[in-house]
Amino acid sequence: MKFELVCRAMKAHGLPARRRARTAFTLVELLVVIAIIAVLAGLLLPALAGAKSRARSASCLSGLRQVGLGIQMYADDNRGLFPETTHGVSDTNRSWLATVRPYVGNTDAIRMCAADPRRNQRLTNNGTSYIPNEFLAVDRVDPFGRVLESFRRIDQVPSPADTISVFEIADSKDPGAYNDHTHSRNWSKGWDAVLDDIQPDRHRSGSASRDHASGTANYLYLCGHVIPLRAITVKSRIERGDNIALPR
Repeated sequence: MKFELVCRAMKAHGLPARRRARTAFTLVELLVVIAIIAVLAGLLLPALAGAKSRARSASCLSGLRQVGLGIQMYADDNRGLFPETTHGVSDTNRSWLATVRPYVGNTDAIRMCAADPRRNQRLTNNGTSYIPNEFLAVDRVDPFGRVLESFRRIDQVPSPADTISVFEIADSKDPGAYNDHTHSRNWSKGWDAVLDDIQPDRHRSGSASRDHASGTANYLYLCGHVIPLRAITVKSRIERGDNIALPR
């Protein structure tokens, strides 16, 4: 009788006759929550990957800029000459990595790009994530050693602001100390020749495309500034017969 009276009173005040504590999700609710989390993750992960890629690109850009300062100071002390590479010589002490060292202090801190997947190997083997332009570092000579073409004097390059001096190295390059320069006089052979030397899609989100034309890379110009260029733009220029490494 008392229970019936209580029920009538609760009904009059709009209260349920029984209260059941809910301590867990139902299966349907749990599936809905999982689906929402999956959707949010799908939206956020690409953005996070893009932010990480941009941060690494900025770090590499800063390193390249310091390399450029070291090259300019070296040239000031060496009759305007661009530093040498190991092309044609066996002494790694003549490589730009060694000769620029006094001008930049800790070379190890700037010769590696955070986005280079082989950076630890290159660091161990005295390699580098950046490689100078062959046109600037190496004279073209005939079989008798006579110079046929030279751009090593920086002050004689017609337009330093339009001439690329250093590139980001290809993933395929061996991490050793002797891979310290491009073979850019061969780039007239096409896109594959370029990919043998440099990584034009170093900074990207996700896996590389088959032709490595999605993404960007940083390029150091002879006057010292660094510009990110889209890989598809570089590829288009090469396919038009425009060797981007040729001094302007």
